[in-house]
Amino acid sequence: MKKKVSIIIPCYMVEQYIDRCMNSLLNQTIGLEHLELILVNDASPDHTLDKLLHYEAKYPDSILVINSDTNLKQGGARNLGLNYASADYIGYVDPDDWTEVTMFEKLYNKAISYDCDVVTCECKRVFSEGTSMGKTGANDSFYIIKDIPSRADLLISGIGNGGVWSKLYKRSFLADNNIYFPEHLSYEDNFFGYLVQMHCTRLYFLEEYLYHYFVNYNSTIVKANSPHHYDRLTIELMKLEELKTRGLFEPYYAENEFNFLSTYYFNTLHIIFTRFIHVPVDIVNQMRQEVLRHFPGYDKNIYLDQFLPETYKMLMYTIPTPLNQEEWDTIASVYR
Repeated sequence: MKKKVSIIIPCYMVEQYIDRCMNSLLNQTIGLEHLELILVNDASPDHTLDKLLHYEAKYPDSILVINSDTNLKQGGARNLGLNYASADYIGYVDPDDWTEVTMFEKLYNKAISYDCDVVTCECKRVFSEGTSMGKTGANDSFYIIKDIPSRADLLISGIGNGGVWSKLYKRSFLADNNIYFPEHLSYEDNFFGYLVQMHCTRLYFLEEYLYHYFVNYNSTIVKANSPHHYDRLTIELMKLEELKTRGLFEPYYAENEFNFLSTYYFNTLHIIFTRFIHVPVDIVNQMRQEVLRHFPGYDKNIYLDQFLPETYKMLMYTIPTPLNQEEWDTIASVYR
């Protein structure tokens, strides 16, 4: 029987979390017989692989374990898993998260009914066990992107971008548009998600909380003073070059400019302010220079007044103005 959905789970040192994740997937109402769970062990040094192999042995018709001898990080592990996927629709789940048991049935039904490239639902960040879900889907939205103005609206809305774990993708859509994850880098979903927005033509937004995103304070994404946070700078510069290669930079210049300002500069500053003891002035100066190099007219962007949060507007003056360590640390203290 051909599977309906392939779910790819990149696994690195998650032996203490994987059971919760797997329980939510094994009990999906779409039926385990319709799922292909692809578990990618990303060179875990603990007993993660043993646990994955246990699941594969127990459910050989629905679970495939792939063992990578080198650590590819989440993006590379997802790319590897996609090479083995056989279903027409692809989902991604992180191993320390879990889903509502109805998630993939609901996403799949919308994908089929509306012939979607992408279906997305709401997710809720979970800081402790027992967080309840909400919303019923009363405000669902269906988007048909047929021209530059409609795509520009989608890009600014942010729908379809962000975390890949709350979505279902048509496999042929990803393949036809060569949409992939950067490897060996964190924040890889910023690259992937923006390409999805740039290429999708039919997107359904299911306004229902179906995914539980577990905030793990031991992960590299939230760890203080972690150099992994600088990967987001590399990712955003890679994204600009990819857009130019695909001929998608100039047609959406204003949208790309706003996205770069928001993601590369302001969002990264916020991470630096809240997760670093001292602001790395050399890194921030590099960020300023990249904004000025790629978007010298950034302050005239048409979306700034309406869509840039007030807390970020207060930082606009820092782009053309070099500041010293004391000045940056003073600014950072306001955001902590």
